[in-house]
Amino acid sequence: MWPFLTDPPSFVQLVVLISSLLIGLSHILQPALWVDYFANLRARGRAGLVSKIMQVELWPALLIVSLHQVWAGPAIVVTIYGWLLLLKVTIGLLLPNLGMASMAIPERAPRSFVPAGALMLAIGAAGGAALFWPA
Repeated sequence: MWPFLTDPPSFVQLVVLISSLLIGLSHILQPALWVDYFANLRARGRAGLVSKIMQVELWPALLIVSLHQVWAGPAIVVTIYGWLLLLKVTIGLLLPNLGMASMAIPERAPRSFVPAGALMLAIGAAGGAALFWPA
């Protein structure tokens, strides 16, 4: 059905393509939604930080790091994204004051979701390009 899904990295690339495009567009078109979400998490304190990490960041990081170690072509963007996301998770869990500080950024700069959305679109585009990149 999906002839370009040939191995675990290609599956990860499709997941990253779909999720990054959806999240990226949402960040750009509905930044207030994300400001509210982060304000709610921040109001919950460290429990909100742990919720964000466990629900939003840990699973994509683990999926990419465990199944997508591709260090060539546009797929390298997905691999680097996964490792950076895992680093962010690690910092948030081991240095929660830094994690809490990062959750305060949207309240000070609500439009910061727009460039973050553009970055997510670029990551998604790299995932899509990697699906069809010659091996």
